[in-house]
Amino acid sequence: MNDHSVGVEVDATAKWLEERGLSGAARLLRRVARQRDDAVSQLGLRPAAGPAYPAGGTEHTAPRDLDAAAEAAMLRTDVARLQALAERAGWVPDRDAKRLWRWRDGWWELSYHRRNPKDGYHDTGWYLWGPVGSGSYEGEYVDRRKGPALDDAERLITLYRAAMGEGQR
Repeated sequence: MNDHSVGVEVDATAKWLEERGLSGAARLLRRVARQRDDAVSQLGLRPAAGPAYPAGGTEHTAPRDLDAAAEAAMLRTDVARLQALAERAGWVPDRDAKRLWRWRDGWWELSYHRRNPKDGYHDTGWYLWGPVGSGSYEGEYVDRRKGPALDDAERLITLYRAAMGEGQR
């Protein structure tokens, strides 16, 4: 499996989601990871004891037979389908009325902030944060109004993904 699969730091990601009021997404993530771990242990791909991803980051990738390989492929397909559904959902409002979340190969946040130069908000309006490691999208001002901010955020995310080579999937 690759680094984008469910199971990489599940607990840390779930706690992060809960801290931001997305407890439903955290429960879904834990349930999918638990179902994946149960299926994998039933197939004998990994030992049932211990976490699915050991501290060393290694995992057993060689299935014992063709049925196990088919089941592993189905699990990867289910994870990809879940990611596609999250991406298709678009901007999802947070419990805070002035914050939106979006999945596009990582979580993106669009939130409204009043002008406060001490905290880095030089204008009142909507700011965009990208996934960890996106570099240039760490609180970038997008627009004063919500509609144009959503459009501009979509454009910036698309440009970022194309620049990173992920847009051609």
